[in-house]
Amino acid sequence: MIKKICILTTGFLLLNMLAFARGKTTVTESGDSYTLSNAAVEAVFKAKGSFDIEKLTLNGHRVADAGMNDTPWILVYKGTQGENPELKPEHAVYDGVKVRDDEDAKTLIFTWSLTLDYSSVKYPVRMYVTLPDDGELLQWNLEADLPAKWLVTDLEFPRVVIERPADGKVITTEGWGVEKNLDIATFEARYPSHASAMQFILVHNGDGAFYYGTEDRRGCGKTYSAQCTRETVVFSDDIPASAGWIGDGTFRLPWTSVVGFTKKGWEDAVVRWYRPFTFTTEWGSKPLASRNIPQWCYDADAWVRAKFVEDDTFDAVKRAAKHFGKGLGVHWYFWHHYPYDTHYPDYLPAQDRFAGMVQAVQKMGARVTPYINGRLWDPAADSYKRDGGYDASCRKPDGSLYTEIYPTSKVLNTVTCPSTDIWHRKIIGLVDSLQAVIGVDGVYIDQIAAAAPEPCWNENHNHPLGGGDFWYDGYRRLIGEIRANHLKQGRILTSEENAECYIDLFDMLLVVNTPHEENACVIKPVFPMVYSDRAVTSAFTYTPSEPDKMSQGDFRYELTKALLWGSQIGWVDPRALMAKQAEKEARFMKTLMDFRRGVHDVVYGGLFIREFAPSGDNPVVNIPGFGDDSLVLAAEWQKPDGKRVCLVVNMDEKAHKVSLPGAGEAFEIAGSSCKRIDL
Repeated sequence: MIKKICILTTGFLLLNMLAFARGKTTVTESGDSYTLSNAAVEAVFKAKGSFDIEKLTLNGHRVADAGMNDTPWILVYKGTQGENPELKPEHAVYDGVKVRDDEDAKTLIFTWSLTLDYSSVKYPVRMYVTLPDDGELLQWNLEADLPAKWLVTDLEFPRVVIERPADGKVITTEGWGVEKNLDIATFEARYPSHASAMQFILVHNGDGAFYYGTEDRRGCGKTYSAQCTRETVVFSDDIPASAGWIGDGTFRLPWTSVVGFTKKGWEDAVVRWYRPFTFTTEWGSKPLASRNIPQWCYDADAWVRAKFVEDDTFDAVKRAAKHFGKGLGVHWYFWHHYPYDTHYPDYLPAQDRFAGMVQAVQKMGARVTPYINGRLWDPAADSYKRDGGYDASCRKPDGSLYTEIYPTSKVLNTVTCPSTDIWHRKIIGLVDSLQAVIGVDGVYIDQIAAAAPEPCWNENHNHPLGGGDFWYDGYRRLIGEIRANHLKQGRILTSEENAECYIDLFDMLLVVNTPHEENACVIKPVFPMVYSDRAVTSAFTYTPSEPDKMSQGDFRYELTKALLWGSQIGWVDPRALMAKQAEKEARFMKTLMDFRRGVHDVVYGGLFIREFAPSGDNPVVNIPGFGDDSLVLAAEWQKPDGKRVCLVVNMDEKAHKVSLPGAGEAFEIAGSSCKRIDL
């Protein structure tokens, strides 16, 4: 009998070992702890007394120990009498954990009971931690039972605390992507906006990268946070909740959050974990070939930004159109009667000379897209009362307006709710008029892909109160209606910045607000690593606006980065660019524009792999505002057919002999030139 038991026990252990080797997820109970594990993850949770993560090991790297994770959630409630508590696990009774065995995953369900009234009913909060078989990412979700007519208005979830990595850096998805030193500070990024174009935040050092993200397919508003102390980094997601997330007395968070660690670095985390998720979304599932983008938009390899309707601007745009030739794009600002950032959205009628200027530069082969704002309504504008701006405004819980003041105008602007038919009619009317009256090639609708959503508590709007997906849905319906029934053949829509959930709505996205500081805030190619094959972008960042400052190196650097990362180059004031002092810089920009025309098969539909500095004769210089970098830079791409290509740019006036890693002999690249190398 003892022999049989030993054989059975040995067999059971062997089966467990085989399951672990295959990545099969298991749950084991030992004393007061439960362990959720597979080949990549080992998460040990305290199951009795109070909640804690006693150990968290991800891909062989231990990121957290006991005593760090006793507050995985914070919930803010709103009761029928005005109760407004912020509740944490310490305000509840910890009921322990149950195990759910799914076909291809295991889930631990942690429960806390809250006392919200003096009835006999306790109101549980349930946290779900799931580990799929063969999964590398630990998944988190949450729900909470509520008294009748109560709301959850805000939450922080999941709050995951890790040990602070030595010499660590944080990467956010602001604009192209930003890396900062991990100081004693809180790093925050609001999604979807220029500050957080994608749904994750990373901390990394030489040991690898810790990845914290959400897999929300409805573009809901949220703020990613990494709060760094001397010993820890506290990751959290601050979420304005929607009343629409409550059903049958239970609040349910409508997405899954994930954490993971890879020893291969932050690039591996982005490409292996986030990029595949994007193909499961409405915005990320569409290849460029399916988008019906007008050919001229692809051919607009360079852009200028014209300001005002004055003789000097008109003259500079015409000279730029002649210098750069057919295909130059023109963003035009300040073409209306009122000063910039005032009287929005009362743009029309345009200044008398504007239509003639547009037609003149179009005859020279340029394409014109004038600026309007797709989010702000000036409460002092004539149209605010006349056209129902008051009824369309986004409202705070107390009924007041979200009011913003910009340094460009110093007047009040209020945020408009994109769910309203009033706002839809206003923007559609502008698009119709600009096409019919001015004859523009497209319309540049600012702030849609740049500014974060606000929770809206206007009870007269057709959406659940609070946060949620109404912002995303409202803009998708608006732009969808324009594209389906109002945008004329051959016209485009563009927006500023690159919040991912709108990339399929716009033919091109202008990405220019990514911050940078020498050796402190570095721009990283995070966005093109994910979306280079599904989005058309232009520019890189703000370029010098004075002719005598354009030869200091940063202008060429910005053009080079844009080209290498797949973006249409430029977005520069033509008055500065076409000045006598900037002749060499205008010539360099023309060289890059002409070169870009020959690599459309790479940058449209291709995947950006990496940027690097070729070895050999490649001096390192200081780039004002950016820090030290090489004069010859290169980027590796994968074409849609799977073949690899390197694009190389020499920013220097002198020739340099360099070589690519694993690409054979060194080659010379002429001064102020570009080179394509098919690998």
